[in-house]
Amino acid sequence: MSAVITSIVSIGHQDSFGKENIWETLQPLGTQSEVVAPDYKTYISPASLRRFSPVLRMALTAAQVCQNETVLPFDAISVGTSLGCLKDTERFLQTFITATGDTLSPTAFIQSTHNTIAGAISMALGNHSYNMTHTQNSLSFETALIDGLLCIQEGKKSVLVGAADEAIEFLELLKPQVIQSAFPFTSGATFLSLQPEGNGTKKAVMDCSVHFNNTNTEEAIATFLKNNQVDSDTIELVLFAGEIPRTIGAKQVNYEQYTGLYYSSAAFACHLATDYALSKEKYILIVNHQVNGKLGLTLIR
Repeated sequence: MSAVITSIVSIGHQDSFGKENIWETLQPLGTQSEVVAPDYKTYISPASLRRFSPVLRMALTAAQVCQNETVLPFDAISVGTSLGCLKDTERFLQTFITATGDTLSPTAFIQSTHNTIAGAISMALGNHSYNMTHTQNSLSFETALIDGLLCIQEGKKSVLVGAADEAIEFLELLKPQVIQSAFPFTSGATFLSLQPEGNGTKKAVMDCSVHFNNTNTEEAIATFLKNNQVDSDTIELVLFAGEIPRTIGAKQVNYEQYTGLYYSSAAFACHLATDYALSKEKYILIVNHQVNGKLGLTLIR
């Protein structure tokens, strides 16, 4: 189960938008780091821009660029998001609690649902094909990617896959209860276009796997590599989040030092892997172990 990445776009806390190789501009995340946003007016109409929250702006812009760089219209759209449009959710709840009238504006509620991102992309691109949102905690991007790979396997010629999440101040109150991490909550969106092998110039996603009740990370990685007939010696780089076993003798980089903490940041790791693989012949393995018991594995070449 594999496909070629023909375009990939990221917006987040790195200067990655529109860059040929994002490794050249990577900087470790600072404590006061902010999203490096492009000029959204180039991609989104002023009327829509006023209505859209930051996560929608990021996702729509990244998706639009992917479509601009892809000859074929997308046969499917698969989006992963762990927490959805948090700013709109927060705004809706605050309005609901404080409103004194009988009628509430539906806009904030409509834009607060998890599938708002995929729906907004569909409308912006005028795309009426298969459209799916995957919300699986820290494995949301991986499940969206697996869906996209399955779409290619079923015969679709061009598939948009992506993930987006945003941070709000309230998340910091939950952090001690939710996750142990040295990195601050951040926002980010990464979208990529997939086509069948042989149709693109970038590198291929060879396989993706998720484990929702992982008890042995080392065994899961070994099985994943064996199923893909890949020897650990052929792995050039391991991009990881959370704890991973040190048995793979490749270069290892914690991608959260560049993304910060958001549950679909494995999508940005996919961008890192894609750009790194352009000048390499070996494999890149992404190990997403942000949350204990949940494991996402993605293989790039």
